[in-house]
Amino acid sequence: MSDQLYIQIIVNYVESAKALRQNTADVTAFNGSVQGTDFEALWQERDMIFHRWQNAASSLRELPPKYMAQAVAEIEKI
Repeated sequence: MSDQLYIQIIVNYVESAKALRQNTADVTAFNGSVQGTDFEALWQERDMIFHRWQNAASSLRELPPKYMAQAVAEIEKI
């Protein structure tokens, strides 16, 4: 793998982790019927974000130690 790909893996993880946090806040703050289409759309978005985050987390496990340290530093900033 190239350095650019390693950096992209880290970026993907950080972006998906932030998106998952935001979606969690949106679900928690939802003030409508959980039976409605608005909540269903929010939950479908959550599924997509979760899968993206999970894939990004799997990719992180393949990083060389040098980039793993960089990943940890970026994760701590979230």
